[in-house]
Amino acid sequence: MKSTTVILSTARTPFGRLGGALKSLPATTLGGEAIRAAVARSGIDPAEIQHVVMGNVIQAANGQAPARQAMFKAGLAKTTTFETVNKVCASGLVAIAQVARLINDGSRNVGVAGGMESMSNAPYALPQARFGYRFGDGVFLDLMNYDALLDPFSGWTMAQAQSRVNADLGITRQVQDEFAYRSQQRAAKAAADGSFAEEIVPLRVATKAEGKLVVDTLPQPARARVPVHAGANGAAERLFHAPPENLQAQAARYGVYVTGDAPFALVDRDEPIRGDTALEGLAKLRPLDEGGTVTAGNAPGVNDGAAALVLASADYARANGREALATVVDHADAAWDPAYLALTPAMAAQIVLERNGLKPSDIAIWEVNEAFAAVAWSTANLLGIDPETINLQGGAVALGHPVGASGARIVASVVHQLRRRGGGYGIAAICSGGGQGDAMLVRVE
Repeated sequence: MKSTTVILSTARTPFGRLGGALKSLPATTLGGEAIRAAVARSGIDPAEIQHVVMGNVIQAANGQAPARQAMFKAGLAKTTTFETVNKVCASGLVAIAQVARLINDGSRNVGVAGGMESMSNAPYALPQARFGYRFGDGVFLDLMNYDALLDPFSGWTMAQAQSRVNADLGITRQVQDEFAYRSQQRAAKAAADGSFAEEIVPLRVATKAEGKLVVDTLPQPARARVPVHAGANGAAERLFHAPPENLQAQAARYGVYVTGDAPFALVDRDEPIRGDTALEGLAKLRPLDEGGTVTAGNAPGVNDGAAALVLASADYARANGREALATVVDHADAAWDPAYLALTPAMAAQIVLERNGLKPSDIAIWEVNEAFAAVAWSTANLLGIDPETINLQGGAVALGHPVGASGARIVASVVHQLRRRGGGYGIAAICSGGGQGDAMLVRVE
């Protein structure tokens, strides 16, 4: 990917626990707030956004076109194009890669990419209900498990699959618990010292108006970009159809905001972080799979949250006087046996390193999604880097893993960490269901 794409801004919601502080907010509301905040932080006119790509994994009951819903809730115009993508845990990172490719090939100048998930709102399904049951019992499918966490090839959950390959990969229970402990300690420190302030947009979750966010003023809708073409006489004419008056996505109609003196609960930090985690406590937890080594302590929870980034061409940023936070240098992906998904972040990272003439030691910041502590540890082991250098602010074991959003979160985290250290290269790498991995290389000057 010969890239001229830069990142202008990032924003993410705090991540919530299953049934926790964000349970009243559907994925599209969380995504909409991440988009709105990212666009506001970029300083550009929302009318300039040409395309939106949002990752979303558990789409059942989210309604048609989840990315479209999220962008309307953010106040973007109806003339902004969109896509919803699902590459399981890599969805948010792949969304960034898709927008970057559109910018690199010249078909777009500015776009938004990210991911969103509300695992608390994942529904149940009754598969044979449409045509009825002749005899016997019906089974409700938990779509959080079935669509996001269950390997369709083996019938194992992701945790079972990881447990069953850990011995083959030489990943012990002690290694996993130690990595998980370090993740919790680092995340607690980063939350306390304000390191996440550049990433997180606090949410004021309404306590009486179910599913709403409390704001001081309603977001102003973006102006519509009505396409035109040259008519027979060479004059610019409207294309196909005179636009109706409601081409703006009105926040009062599509949004989820309430104003005024409405009671709310402030959510301004990642709910899953447990700074009081102790190694002794982790060692006492029972494995999720009989005889395995993956536990609730060295695996992430199931969570709610969203993240978004504003991307633009370098030429657009210069012409409009916008500071580029970072450059999206390249993206690579890899695939392997579904059970061995722990190998795939390293495989994808190796491809992107070799393609750009870099070594692991050239990378200043590594963010590897902790689908399990074992995944991040094995990535370090396979690449020959010190596990201590991975996830300096903690990872998904501590922060949470809302599956559609995590890929976007780790890219944004790399950007902000690089800027605080004064520049350099960073890699965000992630595995996902089906035995696939993705890695994104970014650079801060």
